[in-house]
Amino acid sequence: MVIIKSLFLEAINRPIIYQSIVSFTFVLLTTLLFLFLNKIQPDHYIDEVFHIPQTKKYCNGSFFEWDKKITTLPGLYILSAIILAPFQLCTTIYLRSINLAGTCINLYLIYQILSTKKWVQKCKAENRTWLPFMVSISVTLLPPLYFWHFLYYTDVLSVNLVLMMFLLHQRQYYKNSAIIGALAILARQTNIIWLILLMGERVLTIIEAETPQSISALQDRGIHGTSIHARLIWNNVRHYVQRGIGPFGSFVMRIISYLKYQLTVILLFVAFVIWNRGIVLGDRSAHVATIHLPQMFYFSIFTLAFSWPYMLPHVKSFIQWICKHWIITGLCLAIVTAIVHSNTLVHPYLLADNRHYVFYMWNRFIGRYYFAKYALIPLYGFAIYATVMCLQDMRYLSKVLYAGCIAVVLIPQLLLEPRYFIIPYILVRLSLPEPKLWQISLELMTTLVINFLQFYIFVTKTFYWTDQEGPQRLSW
Repeated sequence: MVIIKSLFLEAINRPIIYQSIVSFTFVLLTTLLFLFLNKIQPDHYIDEVFHIPQTKKYCNGSFFEWDKKITTLPGLYILSAIILAPFQLCTTIYLRSINLAGTCINLYLIYQILSTKKWVQKCKAENRTWLPFMVSISVTLLPPLYFWHFLYYTDVLSVNLVLMMFLLHQRQYYKNSAIIGALAILARQTNIIWLILLMGERVLTIIEAETPQSISALQDRGIHGTSIHARLIWNNVRHYVQRGIGPFGSFVMRIISYLKYQLTVILLFVAFVIWNRGIVLGDRSAHVATIHLPQMFYFSIFTLAFSWPYMLPHVKSFIQWICKHWIITGLCLAIVTAIVHSNTLVHPYLLADNRHYVFYMWNRFIGRYYFAKYALIPLYGFAIYATVMCLQDMRYLSKVLYAGCIAVVLIPQLLLEPRYFIIPYILVRLSLPEPKLWQISLELMTTLVINFLQFYIFVTKTFYWTDQEGPQRLSW
């Protein structure tokens, strides 16, 4: 026991040891799970019936043959063909292994992004690097993302590239960040929004640099997360406006020069949209843009489900806020109720495909009982309030920017699809402050339990369709 204790203490004091052990264990267990699940599901699963044949066409050099049912750009197919085609390995299991590798890469990228946070640097100084590493493991294991590590879907690569874009941006490699952003768009068109978010963040940083002492004062006083931050930014902009067209024009051109790489990618994307006469490829009938405001409410529940340990401490203040601001609460309640009543939309796919959890949630609860959708309104309110409170250390206009970009990504989507929430959630989760031990422990426990349940259900709960061979299984 003494030897084990001494080895444990040595590992804790030398982060490279336990990080290597945990990382190796994560990769090993994920690989074993990958191999097991591929034995269980060797055939194409749901959208793989489109993705895998299309990639095989690319592997065979048929780059101009396109399945019109595919609506995303071919980033995943191109990458897979580049890696696997020279070795003639474009089989189902090898194509799926692209996402296995991507899942392991996610762990590295998430940890590196966290390493730029002030609370993580403080942990390193205090020899507590295990804490951000636990956060990295927990976020990597996010069930709606981790599930796809053994299948050939675009989600893992999309997350890889967005995280890489954010990491390069944080380290001020803006040109490389823009290049990776372009590749992220090739994986999924909506990733253009995250490039725009980073561009907006840099604009804020540039404007803040005009009055660094004022920004430092806000940070020291802990009020840079309030509307005072917006007022300071506006004062900096107004200063150039008042000086006349010349100085203001020079200021704008200076900002544009800093953003030239991101603007180039955006202009190329706009050119593509004009040429393609729309954002999506192929069959657009199932992906018509709409206004679906409850998507933001669904996302708040998604965030609450996986970050509840961080939101739990805000229950008391939420109740106090309601009692103190009962007029505003009543107004918000009326607005949200009106939105839920008039703008709760249902995509035909949601009602038709019983291989997704959302199908059962809707048909057995939300869509089955008239008052069910209204019963969730208090939960929406708490989830939104708690999320805002958890992000109170983020600068005010950054919160506005994040909320706006998440809204632009989610609200046009008619289909209620948990996979749409993955990147918005990860960006919010990585912005949370330092967790307490009980919070990260419960978060990690939550992800492990849900992962166990989702894979158990996938393996054991099968059913059959009359028009398809083989068993059908449940997923996100």
